Amino acid sequence: MSDADPILDKLPPERLLDADHLQPIVAGINCMHSIETIQQYLAHENQHENRTPVQSRLRERAREIRRDESDAEEQAAT
Repeated sequence: MSDADPILDKLPPERLLDADHLQPIVAGINCMHSIETIQQYLAHENQHENRTPVQSRLRERAREIRRDESDAEEQAAT
């Protein structure tokens, strides 16, 4: 599926987000490295389980990625 995020191949949204406990889901979210991946998982979560803690962590991870990308761009400009 994606070279940037192998988690999509190993744990597609329907498999990762099917977990009953938050800890393995958060661990999977922490392995995500692209906004596109997070959007796919968030869309799946919104349509199926609609759990606020999972949605919040996905959004937080997206902010972290954006911040890291912004920091990298700033460092490259200097």
